[in-house]
Amino acid sequence: MFNFLKRKNLPSGSDTPVPQDPKEWQRRWHQILDGYSDHPDEKPDDKGVPDPLPDMDSDFRLQFGFWFTDWKSARQARRRAFSILPRGDQMLARVEEHLSVRRKPIDADYASMVLRKGLDLTRQLGVEAADPFGHVRVMENPRISPQDAFARADSPFVHLRAALGEMAAREHGRAGSAAYYFLSEPLYRLASSYDVSDWVKWPLCSHSAVGDDPTTAAYLLWNGGWSAGWDEEGLFLYDRRREFGLIQ
Repeated sequence: MFNFLKRKNLPSGSDTPVPQDPKEWQRRWHQILDGYSDHPDEKPDDKGVPDPLPDMDSDFRLQFGFWFTDWKSARQARRRAFSILPRGDQMLARVEEHLSVRRKPIDADYASMVLRKGLDLTRQLGVEAADPFGHVRVMENPRISPQDAFARADSPFVHLRAALGEMAAREHGRAGSAAYYFLSEPLYRLASSYDVSDWVKWPLCSHSAVGDDPTTAAYLLWNGGWSAGWDEEGLFLYDRRREFGLIQ
């Protein structure tokens, strides 16, 4: 799967400090994967640091390689990978929680409460969001496809998502901004969801308490089988529980 670029074998360097630079993080992540022979999806030809390094949005080895749940060494490899990043331990805790928790469906009333809480927290940050006390349309057992439902809609947290990179920069300077964008593709691949990716990266963006985290709302909705939208008619919740295999 990963044999797509010329690779160069380098020492793992696991005990040496890593400069706060995305290319150095990228090299180290490859070196970490190179240090294991039990990865379920890699062959010997996949080993080695690509030379030259590709852009992260096309570095498929790093986008997918750390998230295998049937890999014996996965937790150790992820711990090493995140240890070189600002607030890496807190982000790693969220990754491990996500990988270990079984998704469960939530009902429309609870989904509405979660959405309203997330919007309220977003507004408290000074970020634009829909009225948390406004009407929420519920598309339960929808007759239209998600593509049609969201064709003219944004996420209610679209402005929060746009602000996260700047928040990471305020928290950690250049290294925070770099880490935020470095993680964007790999963490999207964790679940093919920006809601999951944003939730994992939140510790990089803020030192606030867990209860003040506005990204939790979209994460809980995704986990429970719902997607939230915001269109010209206002807020809505789209039921994806059957699509996600959470109900029969």
